[in-house]
This record gives sequence, C-alpha cells and structure tokens, in this order.
Amino acid sequence: MDEDPSASSLLNQNLSINSSMDMSISMFQAPAKETTGSEQESLALSSLSFSLTDAERLKLKNYPNSALNRPSSRSVLKEMSLNELEKSSSSRQENDTTMEDESTMEESSQVISIDDTIDVAPNNTTEKEYENNATLEPEIDPDEQMLPLVLEYFRNDIIELGRRCWTSSAYEQHYTKGCFWSPDGTCLLVPIHRDGMHVMELPTDLYGAASVTSKRNLSKMHSAVHIPEGGTVYDCVWYPQMNSQQPETCCWLATRQHEPINMWDAFDGSLRCSYMGYDEVDEVVAAISLAFSQDAEKIYAGYKRSIKIFDTNRPGRTYDNYPVKFSISSIAQTTEHRNTLTCGNWHGYIQHFDLRCGPKQGPLFTLGGHKAGVTQLKYAPGSSGDWYLFSGARKCPKLLHWDMRNYNKPLREFKRQVDTNQRIQFDLNEQHSWLASGDTRGVLNLWHLSDEKSEKRSMSLPLHDDCLNGIGFHPHLPILATSSGQYHFLDTESRDNETLLNATANGNELKEEHNPTPQVVDYENAVLLLWCGPSQE
Repeated sequence: MDEDPSASSLLNQNLSINSSMDMSISMFQAPAKETTGSEQESLALSSLSFSLTDAERLKLKNYPNSALNRPSSRSVLKEMSLNELEKSSSSRQENDTTMEDESTMEESSQVISIDDTIDVAPNNTTEKEYENNATLEPEIDPDEQMLPLVLEYFRNDIIELGRRCWTSSAYEQHYTKGCFWSPDGTCLLVPIHRDGMHVMELPTDLYGAASVTSKRNLSKMHSAVHIPEGGTVYDCVWYPQMNSQQPETCCWLATRQHEPINMWDAFDGSLRCSYMGYDEVDEVVAAISLAFSQDAEKIYAGYKRSIKIFDTNRPGRTYDNYPVKFSISSIAQTTEHRNTLTCGNWHGYIQHFDLRCGPKQGPLFTLGGHKAGVTQLKYAPGSSGDWYLFSGARKCPKLLHWDMRNYNKPLREFKRQVDTNQRIQFDLNEQHSWLASGDTRGVLNLWHLSDEKSEKRSMSLPLHDDCLNGIGFHPHLPILATSSGQYHFLDTESRDNETLLNATANGNELKEEHNPTPQVVDYENAVLLLWCGPSQE
C-alpha cells in the first residue's frame, strides 16, 4: 500500500496531532477503493500511527464512543454489526450490499438522539420507510450485542472495584472532602481533612475495559502522590487540558486556608507556582473557589468581595480585580459566552456577570431558590447549546436545574437530604444522561434526565455508613467514584475538664506522664470505585 502523502508531510515537519482532537471524520471516511470494515479500521489506525501511542490506538479500537472518536450511537451499532457479518459465513457480496445500504442511513442517524436510536423512527422518516430500512440491517440478539456505554449505565449490578479507608480519632479526625477525576481519567484527586491531598491512579486493568466480572479482586488504591497537610482545602480544580502523555499538563490548582493558590505537579507532587491574591491591607488571602477558563488561559478565583482573574502563564500577584458585593463560593462558565461568568455566593444567590462590563453595573441577573450558600455550579449542554445549569447548596434539600435563556424559575427540582454546612457534590456523566448526588445519610441518589418526571423517580442506593460528600463520573468509562466522611462533634473537652475537676476536688494530683489513649471514632471515611456498566457473569 502506498504511503499517505499527507502523513509523510506531517512527519517531515515534525508535527503531531493532539489526542483530544475529534477524529470522527478521518476514522470513518470511506476509502477510494472498496474495503471491508476491518480494513478501513486498519487503514485509519495506520494513518494515525505517527501521532498516537499503542495505548491510544488500543483505546480507539475498544472505544468507538470515546472522546477521540465519538460518532452517533447508531453508527456504533452499525460498525459492530458489520464486524459480526465479516466473521460470519455469509458471502462477500452480501456484506458489501449491506454496507452500501447502511451507509445511506448514516446521514439521518447523525441527528437522532440516543433514546431514539433503538426503537423509534428517525426524524423526517415515515414509519414505512423506517421499516424498509430496518430490514436491511442484520438481526442481533440483544443479549449478545454490546450497546454503547451511554446506554449501559446502571442497567446491571454495580460492582465494587476498589476501596480506600482512613482511620480517625477524637483528636485527629480524617475524612474526605470530595473526589475529582482528572480530565483524561487516569487520576483521582481526594482532599483529606488534616491529611493533605491524595492522588490515586486508575487500576491499569480498567483501561479499555468493556465489561467487568463480579469476581474481580478489589484494587489496592494507594496514593501515587501525597501533598501533606497545609490547612483546610477550600477548593480543587484540574488543569482542563491535562494529558498523561504530556507531563507538563499534569497539574491541578488548590486553595487552602492561609495560603495562596498553588499549582501542584501530578507526577511528583512538587509545587510548580503560586497565584497570590491580596486584600485591602496588602496581605495574602486564600481564595474560596476556583475555576479555569474554557481555553485554560485564565484562572478565575472567588474571594470574599471580589473575583480575581489570573493569567495562567504569569504566576505571582499580577491579576485583574472585579469587585462584587458577596463572597464567591462557586464558579461556572458556559461555552456559549466565554466573557460571562456564573457565580454562587454564601447568601444562596446565583449571579451571572459579564466581565466586559464595569463592576458598577453589577450582575446581568440574579437567581434565587436555595435556602443557604451555593456550594456547586455545573453547566451541562442541552439539545440547543450549553445553557443548562445545575446548582446545589448547603443545608438545602434541592438540586435545581436551570435554563439560562429563561431564568424566571428552575426547570426541575431534585430532592436530596443535606442537613449540614458541608459541601455535598453532584455530577453528571459524560453524555449528561444521569445526574448523581450524595447526601448526609450516605445514600447515592440517581436521576435519569431523559425522563420528564425524573425528579420524582429517583433511585437511592445506600453505599456508605456516613455522609456521602463526594461523587464523580469517570470522563470516559462507566466508573463512579464516591467519598464519605464528615466532622463529628465529640464531647472530649468537657470530659477532660470533668476529670480535672473531680481530681482536684478529691485532692488527687494528676500524673504528668498520664496520657489517655485516643478515642477511636468509628465512622466511615472512605473512597469507593464502582463499575456501573456492562458486567460479566
């Protein structure tokens, strides 16, 4: 086979393609001559071999619905059915005919939603035409076909993959404060109260896994990187363009009590740089919330009465200051308007700012609905753009779903139990079809967003014996990470004072070498990995 001239020119110029680039066009573009499905795959992978490693090529083969190549779910089913036809004993002529007939349907399938690709006729297609086209596709046993992972969330038994626990005592309580997947899905960041921050790697056998057996041994989730304690962690955020094959991009930001914003290396745990915000008396103050811009060129930091905008490439104390009236507790940004910023505050309001306007103009609009401080904001794209906003607050039993184009009232309200001021995370899967949240009872709450009445049809799974404070969907795999724990107020000081008073009243002297054994706090402080996709018997 002749060498591709375009590939050779790229090699001569020493260029490479970013692994996050969408390859859907080049991967599924029909070659000049008639080839089978497997030959098309080999041709596409060979043309990309100069820019992809073996692991990435394996990921392309195993994951037709991955971030590198994301065609519609219907085209995925067609590609899989073609592979089964090529392995069968049917003639080559019948296979070519089937491929030609199915390729004519590719155009219409691109605009079909995922739920409509199974039993419902595509848009602009009559029921009779749909039945005629359906007869051209081979019949596949539902028990034997492997559906796209988007359709397989929570359809099988949930399998535990690994667990990590931290011991705690009355004098030094260790508990998790959320969990954060890296953008490439290789690492899990977990802040621990009075134990710093831990980075744990995804078990290697799960890379490219299509299913998991229930007999799989639990993975030992050791810390690949541990940042010692340096104050209470207020917020963490990964570098949005992180790629493990490019070490310079593997880092995250963290803001901690009495410290500036620090950037930490995800390989060796070293401190790369710091971004320092100052108050009116020129003292360093800690940020409350953090967020990267969409292009990762800027860092938005929320403070008590200001939003400070740092240049990612210029650490130090150089920043733009945008004064506000309230403390910024959470930040989110939509891809539709990159000059705007959506912020939550401790008074329970959500405010939308246009950074091109002066601070005296104030927010463009303000949303209410929560009883206490907003702890998390997250945008999720809808059918017509990135306009849907989800919000959660402390001591508030509601998760609110907003349409930012019509913000008079929330679209839906999802109920969860939040009885404390602790931040209780929520998250959406990659396809934004599932909403998951923990609560203070240790229960996992799940809502299927395609259901119009999903707010009244939640699925509750008791996972932890303590507060489920952190939750995160893996970016590409059907894996859910949860974390548990919270601070427990114990009457240890009153008991110590009572012992001292009794000893003084009885005329007994306390021995200086007397060291009471620390009281063990029997609560669950753990991180849990769960497989929510296809499983094997």
